[in-house]
Amino acid sequence: MKRILLIIGLVFTIIASGDAQTQNENVFSTVPEVNGKVVFQQFIHTHQGMSEAQVYSLLYKWGKDNYAGNPLLSGIRFNEKEKSITVSSKVELLLPENSTGDRLKKMMNYRFDASITSAGCVLIIRDVTYQDGEKNKTFFPKLSSAEEMITDSAINSNESDKELKENLRKSTLYFLNELYNDLKGVLSVSN
Repeated sequence: MKRILLIIGLVFTIIASGDAQTQNENVFSTVPEVNGKVVFQQFIHTHQGMSEAQVYSLLYKWGKDNYAGNPLLSGIRFNEKEKSITVSSKVELLLPENSTGDRLKKMMNYRFDASITSAGCVLIIRDVTYQDGEKNKTFFPKLSSAEEMITDSAINSNESDKELKENLRKSTLYFLNELYNDLKGVLSVSN
């Protein structure tokens, strides 16, 4: 009897861990360009038993919980009529260890729009820029666009900062996938 319970427990553990793994998708693995600008787009299928208004209320709550009161938030706009939110914010990225053993920090500015449709949510992330994570002595820090830093052509254009750009791309994609998975986890719930 103990063996049967142990086997059943293991089966449920494997199934549960499989579900957790499928929930964390890496939907952003490349850096797409639209008309020369880096734009990340993804569609999130929502639970079909919920109305657009119900899904928007989940999106609204998620936006408030995750961004309202955040010191790195630049702006947030909720549009109930269009059932969308627009967020402009920053995040400090800790880059992977480089060849000299250092882990650099970069601030990433980004903007995203999440719009509810009858079938789900359209997520568009754009206007990505970077600045040094360390405190600069200048009042206006130098900003670099995603087009200058994480596209294939940017990475291959200069060997001297190729490692930095590759690490910046990895950290950016990791953050965007976390953002996507967090939002998907909220909007894909079934009641």
